[in-house]
Amino acid sequence: MDVELPSQPSQAQHAGRGDRVARTREAIVASTLTLAMEGEVAPIVRDIAKLAGVSARTVFQHFADTAELYVAVLSRVLGNLANDPPAGASGNHGALDERITAAVGQRAGRYEKLAPMWTFVETLQRRSSEAGEKVNRLYADNREQLAEAFGTELTAMPGESRERTLNALAMALTPEGWIVLRKRLGLTAEQARDELRFIVKAIFKDNGR
Repeated sequence: MDVELPSQPSQAQHAGRGDRVARTREAIVASTLTLAMEGEVAPIVRDIAKLAGVSARTVFQHFADTAELYVAVLSRVLGNLANDPPAGASGNHGALDERITAAVGQRAGRYEKLAPMWTFVETLQRRSSEAGEKVNRLYADNREQLAEAFGTELTAMPGESRERTLNALAMALTPEGWIVLRKRLGLTAEQARDELRFIVKAIFKDNGR
């Protein structure tokens, strides 16, 4: 008598399951990001699941806990910011004023996107060392990019002045600085950019330019 062996899942079936898993995970991350952008400091699983169209149990099938989920959201946001194209002139080319405008414009665009969920980011980095490391990398990358963009001017300065100037630039062009200008002082995006350009020009002026 012939015995019918149980069929093995095909590659197509495996791929289909993999696609569903990826889509579900993406829906969960996207829903959490939406809630964070709406000002939720710590989006709750019930709301995340409802927005994603899944159960709360499903959320925890994809993420060990909310901290892991929040870090995935942060990674998505910071990755998108890092991939933003430069605004206008970039690198170490063009006149100083042009490079200042480009550096400020690029960061203004990045930080404006980040502003709605900045409280979420600040809270998360205090609770998660992994999140803190990712945010620290954002600041370190910012400093490195500024060092490249203004390399001509910085190289011409004595060592101590060079480091202090670079630190001043990195401190002025931070998400917190943008939040203060936009949210605390109530400036428009264009006004905030003008203030940052003024600050950066003043930094160079104070160092002999």
